[in-house]
Amino acid sequence: MTEEQQSSRLRRIHRIQLETYDDVVSVKDRLQFVEAGRVILVLPIKGKILQRKLDLVLIQREAARRDLRLALVTKDTMVAENARDLDLSVFYTVEEARTRRWKTPRNKVFVDRQDRPKSQHEAYDLMMAASRLKPPPGRARQLQDRLTRGLLFGITLLVILFGTYAVIPNATVTIAPARDELNITINIVADPTIDHTIPESLRIPATVQRRLEEATVTIETTGRRPAQNSLAEGVVTFTNNTALAQFIPAGTLILTSTVPPVYFETQEDGALAAQVGATVNVAIRALPDNPPLSGNQPANTIDKIQGELSESISVRNQNPTYGEGVREIAFVTNVDQERLQSLARQQVRQNARNNLLISLDESEYLIVQDSIAIIEERDFLYSADVNQPAETVALTLKAVVEVTIIDLKQAELVAFANLGKYITEGRILNERQLTYRRGEIQQVFDDGRVAFQMRVEGTTYVEINEQQVRDRLTGLSKTEALAILEQEYLLDPQQPPQIDAWPAFFRRMPIIPIRIHVEVVQ
Repeated sequence: MTEEQQSSRLRRIHRIQLETYDDVVSVKDRLQFVEAGRVILVLPIKGKILQRKLDLVLIQREAARRDLRLALVTKDTMVAENARDLDLSVFYTVEEARTRRWKTPRNKVFVDRQDRPKSQHEAYDLMMAASRLKPPPGRARQLQDRLTRGLLFGITLLVILFGTYAVIPNATVTIAPARDELNITINIVADPTIDHTIPESLRIPATVQRRLEEATVTIETTGRRPAQNSLAEGVVTFTNNTALAQFIPAGTLILTSTVPPVYFETQEDGALAAQVGATVNVAIRALPDNPPLSGNQPANTIDKIQGELSESISVRNQNPTYGEGVREIAFVTNVDQERLQSLARQQVRQNARNNLLISLDESEYLIVQDSIAIIEERDFLYSADVNQPAETVALTLKAVVEVTIIDLKQAELVAFANLGKYITEGRILNERQLTYRRGEIQQVFDDGRVAFQMRVEGTTYVEINEQQVRDRLTGLSKTEALAILEQEYLLDPQQPPQIDAWPAFFRRMPIIPIRIHVEVVQ
């Protein structure tokens, strides 16, 4: 840090507002986050904190260790008096602390141990002087001292040897108890009328959820009927039966003499000269209202004119008319709409299940398929009405669906709580290796209850008391220990027991049970 940065740091002031619950530890903790050079501790008006002089000493030492100058803002006379004894600046307001000069605190508050005056005599010198003043011991006392030291040495050596024999050796015994496979099916009932699990009666709560679902289905229509595909066309000849000029407008209707008659209309205007027997050829087309295929007329069958021109003009088709055909068109029937309703209801229920599978984890929740039911149908929207021509027809259905959902975690808890009666005495269950599988749904009752199965698979082991094994094998040879394990305990024949001793040349089990580690393999 440069001198300029150091000077800037020393000029900055950090304010710490203390509360009535603060103490020396919390104040020292808050000092470690201060980056400024000077710190103002503002004591609360109410409450009595830091009134001991020792508290201020500890805080002052922490501030000095972090190269911080410390000042107090307080109206507590006891705190102010202790602070002045330590040369700490005390102010009545924060503003006064920012404007007035601060005291320079003492470098040392108490006298350190190394600054105390030394004693005039060392302890060793005093001991040597005392020894010179004692008379020398006699031969009997010297012999007694030698015997005592020898005896103590022998006892110490025996203790060390026995401790080495007892403490240093250790052994690890690995045994695999016999085991049986567990495969149990438990019948459980999910009841929407209860709100908590009842393990003793194999009942868990079920959730009934209502959802607004929408589905659109499309089918081909089944109705068929003939329809005119194209209209017959041809040419007729008009003949003037008077000496006056005649005008034949486009759209003039002409027809056959058959029963029922077949109608045609002219496609263009025609004009007859003012002369008896004058003729003109005009194109015609059959009307769509005629019976199917009736527009294809043989020659000389179209011979009537509808309207006032029939009195002065005659007409005849000298050639047959042609080109009319019939096609089959599809239309919507009542059967189609009934089928659409059935398919739409199925699709709504399927959509409800699919949407729930997206939002729920299938491994944790069971969606009861048979419980999915439509309780309210709101909107039916058909793409075509009955008898309306259409190759396909669609239906959009909006409905409220009710579905029962089962929490499988609660079912697992109930299954686990009832495993005890399936485990024989003297065997233990490895809870970490249990596997839960949802079985079949047996029945969905009218009142909403659902009976289903939970399958539990796992392994049970023969219970082995590790402390008993330690006590039984203590001090035996490895051969004797292996024989006892195989004869007195029911073990897995595929995994014979093993004993690993240390040191390797030590062929016996430790004499202290705690030095024998028993590892049960499951």
